[in-house]
Amino acid sequence: MNQTKTETKATKQTHYYNLIISQLSPAQAEDASMLVFDFGAKGVSENLPFIQNNEAYDPVLIEQDEITLNVYFEERPAEDLIYEIKLQFPKARFQVFQEEQKDWMAEWKKFFKSFELTQGIWVVPAWLETPKEAKAEIRIEPGMAFGTGTHETTRLASNMIAKQLALVAQAKRSDISFIDVGAGTAILSFLAEKMGVQNLVAVEIDPEARRSARENCELNHSKVRIVEEQIDQIKDKYDWVVANIIDGVLVLLEKDLKRVMKPGGYLLLTGILKERDDNFRSRFSFEGYIITDRTELGEWVGYLLKANT
Repeated sequence: MNQTKTETKATKQTHYYNLIISQLSPAQAEDASMLVFDFGAKGVSENLPFIQNNEAYDPVLIEQDEITLNVYFEERPAEDLIYEIKLQFPKARFQVFQEEQKDWMAEWKKFFKSFELTQGIWVVPAWLETPKEAKAEIRIEPGMAFGTGTHETTRLASNMIAKQLALVAQAKRSDISFIDVGAGTAILSFLAEKMGVQNLVAVEIDPEARRSARENCELNHSKVRIVEEQIDQIKDKYDWVVANIIDGVLVLLEKDLKRVMKPGGYLLLTGILKERDDNFRSRFSFEGYIITDRTELGEWVGYLLKANT
């Protein structure tokens, strides 16, 4: 028996449709979200205004009386759907827009450039060539962007690390143990490694960030260990403890950050807003430590503390 093989060539989608449904109550928004998927919607988004009014910066959603949904379709929404929206939500308003399809990752990559992190060490996106002026490079595939090195607190911490490590003889740097708490993509760990530190551990609470950090380890042929344990589970002690987080979380982690330090070790704290510096100093004890460095960058403050031996 002869068989006829039919092949279809996939065509690249050049546009999509955005159905905006407004003036919905919260309950209606839930019903509308379920309805549109029955008619082939590919996704729904909703603006969720929030405030961050606690020390850990945990967001609190603001309740709304009216909700606006953005509903995405590959093809123009069916007239039957429009009819159902009018029928079920008579007070709702809606509009349909045809939008140009874009490769959003490619668009984002256009704005991520190589830059000097500190002392001739450059952060270089995985898809770009190494700049000629770079003495060393840290290759980064940002993924979900858990730290690309551009934030002021990361740059601040990088400068403080590089400045202090430069005072240590190159041969002695390999003896230093270093733990990076809240590591993100582990840029600060890679920086220390580029400067000669060999015993490096990165701690990160977010599993997606850990995955991204491990990918960056492969890119850099790095020996940084991205561990599953959190700081309260770490048993070893380190010469350097680095925490680039935020001031409220630093206060919460104070006991464990100090516990994992060796006598005479360094504790680097960044993520402290200048306007909150006095409050931070009143809650995070510097007793038993010497302030080796205090640096400001933009609206942020960083401290490098040396523990008494």
